[in-house]
Amino acid sequence: MQTKNERLPSLFLLIYTVLLLISYSIYVILENTRLSHAQQWLSETNITQNDVDSISQLGRWTTLSESVFLIIVVLAMIVVMYRYQKKPVNQFFIGSLALFVGFAVASYVISLMSSMPIGNLIQPVIIPTFILIAVYIYRLWRTRYEK
Repeated sequence: MQTKNERLPSLFLLIYTVLLLISYSIYVILENTRLSHAQQWLSETNITQNDVDSISQLGRWTTLSESVFLIIVVLAMIVVMYRYQKKPVNQFFIGSLALFVGFAVASYVISLMSSMPIGNLIQPVIIPTFILIAVYIYRLWRTRYEK
């Protein structure tokens, strides 16, 4: 029988994954809309104030959805690191990294099927991946020297 500190609750991982999928999907939809509108606006000779406002609003929403993705990752990481022991933390980091690789593969596939550049698609995943790796390396270093 496993105790609380030997594995992460499935519900926590499910909620974490679903929230990341939703925020990433919203980001992709907003970014696609922004890029398609940008092509339309570039073809027009006169850009109105409404067009400028629309461009700005789409940019803010895209940035917000990207920030939500990062916040979800950081909050989940904080919860896992302060609530669970070594094995669940390792499970979380490895699972998150696998999830981010999945997002990268999905980004590549979407970029092949659409006019969206892969850099735009993978952008929300880059900073959380670096933070995840850095915190994991720090955690490994810290646990090595605490013994």
